[in-house]
Amino acid sequence: MSPARQRRFIGYPVDRLLAVIDDPVAAAVISAELAEGGIPSSDVTILRGTEGAERLDGTGASNGLRARLRRVVDFTIADQLVDMAWYEWAVRDGRVVIMIRVRGDGPRSTALDVLRRHGAHFINHYGRFATEEVVRWRGAEPDVQSLLKR
Repeated sequence: MSPARQRRFIGYPVDRLLAVIDDPVAAAVISAELAEGGIPSSDVTILRGTEGAERLDGTGASNGLRARLRRVVDFTIADQLVDMAWYEWAVRDGRVVIMIRVRGDGPRSTALDVLRRHGAHFINHYGRFATEEVVRWRGAEPDVQSLLKR
């Protein structure tokens, strides 16, 4: 994997909320509201299209051997990392995944309020030592391999 690609690949997203937004147009509105709420735009990543799906890369297949090995270790250590395949599927399905860096209860609360208000789902918080499912997946489940289902 090239150094540029390695930086783009999302391993374990420490201190981040990830959420699926079914309406891609809503992503810009959510991003603006997060900024109004005090969350810097540098802490917000909008993942869409082929590039977004390859960054999420649920199995590591798009990012080479190192990424595949990383995912094997991720799945072994943190069973919630199969979520990346769900997020990748959502992006490939035309939805948007938003990743927000949150440290502390204030920013986390602000981000969750904005996401909920706009109907985001499959919201998960990836902390340093634990992952929390905040809002479950809504609608038909993604078409992912059975090993990547919860």
